[in-house]
Amino acid sequence: MSEALLNTLNQALASLSASQGRLLVGYSGGLDSTVLLHLLAQNAALKDRLLALHVHHGLSANADAWAAHCEQQCAQLQVPFVCERVVVSNHGAGIEQAAREARYQAFARHCQPGDTLLLAHHADDQAETFFMRLLRGSGLTGLAAMAAVRELQPGSGIWLLRPLLNIHRAQLEDYAAAQQLSWVDDESNGDERFERNWWRQTLLPQIFARLPGKDAALQRSIAQLQQDQQLLEELLQPAVEACLCSCHWPFAAGFSCSVTALLSAPAHHRPYLLRGWLTRCGLNGGMPGAEFLQRIEQEVIAAAPDRQPRLQLGDLTIRRYQQQLYLVAEIPPFSADPRDVVIADDCHIPWYGGALVTAPAAESRYDVLVQPGSYHLVPAGTCQGMTLKIAGRPRKTLKHLWQEAGVPPWLRECWPALLRDGELCALTGLYVAESAQPPAERREEEGRFLRWQGIF
Repeated sequence: MSEALLNTLNQALASLSASQGRLLVGYSGGLDSTVLLHLLAQNAALKDRLLALHVHHGLSANADAWAAHCEQQCAQLQVPFVCERVVVSNHGAGIEQAAREARYQAFARHCQPGDTLLLAHHADDQAETFFMRLLRGSGLTGLAAMAAVRELQPGSGIWLLRPLLNIHRAQLEDYAAAQQLSWVDDESNGDERFERNWWRQTLLPQIFARLPGKDAALQRSIAQLQQDQQLLEELLQPAVEACLCSCHWPFAAGFSCSVTALLSAPAHHRPYLLRGWLTRCGLNGGMPGAEFLQRIEQEVIAAAPDRQPRLQLGDLTIRRYQQQLYLVAEIPPFSADPRDVVIADDCHIPWYGGALVTAPAAESRYDVLVQPGSYHLVPAGTCQGMTLKIAGRPRKTLKHLWQEAGVPPWLRECWPALLRDGELCALTGLYVAESAQPPAERREEEGRFLRWQGIF
């Protein structure tokens, strides 16, 4: 059994030999991840690249003991260990989904481009996922269940690999017993109030006992659905790209979705285009179903032009502005008072969960060249009635400048503004007053490009 399991794992890991990035193992301490980590630690060619990452959800009284167990096991295997504590916030999708989202966010924080994240999902997990999604009314994307390989987030350069998807839990149990491995048992896994446990403990054993051998047929069907899903994504890709616009606003995902382009597509294409947009925004886990996608069309896209519609999606919000859809993270409450700041080299001033930063050269059109020195930093919401005199232009009101720059309304109140002697000098990343610009003949030497970097 050990040799067969190693052969299956090695086939799944064949692509890793050509890469040089780290191999992060999602290590809960349970049977599945314990076997995966042990198998990987036996591979001399890969062991030096391993890092075990344990996510401490804080949901069980035993969570601290599980973390200590994982750290001890990693010490024995001589594998570096990291424990990441997270806060699980249930936004209505259930505690299991909330824990999953927190876990994947932790994975993303620790992974770097070129890394591979390895998770220990196996064939039984795949079957449970399929049936759960089937009875929730999922379409092709959901029924394709878990991919063996995918990018953790589109364009991230980080790959997620599930090398045990063709292995059943019973095989993992046999390996663990033969190797005398030690693991932890999550007491919640036996609680059939959780739907997955009900499938695992009761329904699937009965189905496959009544229909022996059909689990292999199910795996073939899932593989076919995944192939169909891949083909559909490839065919839709040009239409998805036509809807996307690069987005650099703080707290917004990297792409907005053009309402005009979306509405020009046939109605039955739009749910797929919306999913394509959300996927490009990095929303792999917690992808909304057909009912929610319909709500986006009805409540956000179809809202009156003078409205500012919004629709909550977990801890994110879908908003519309100037015929673009945005996926926006929650803007943290402002906890700092207006204050005096000095703009200089390597400036890093915390602001609304992000920061004002300087650079010697412009990196985007949202960088403005300001004269170094002392300023008073305030949220633009406190600057009502002020105007800005830009070189070569008449004075403009804030309302005019917001509209000209296309700044979404939800960012205007908290936008960082620089004052000097009570006069508005700059809207960081957008406009700078003539009085705050360095002299034309010394701009390159004295000026500093300033931008507001938000967090998504």
